[in-house]
Amino acid sequence: MAKDTLPYDEGNKAFNDKVLPENNPYAEDDWRHDEWYLGWSHGEECDTTGSWDWSTDSFTNS
Repeated sequence: MAKDTLPYDEGNKAFNDKVLPENNPYAEDDWRHDEWYLGWSHGEECDTTGSWDWSTDSFTNS
């Protein structure tokens, strides 16, 4: 990622790239961890293809 990219944007891109949320690159005690996950979650919420299955915690089109 570019140096000026926000963790939120990284998380959103990660969802679109089908990166699992447990692969968050930031430690849980780092503020960027939550920001990354918020971006990932936003990507999931806005996804119209239904590519994330919460019952299996995985992408459906993997």
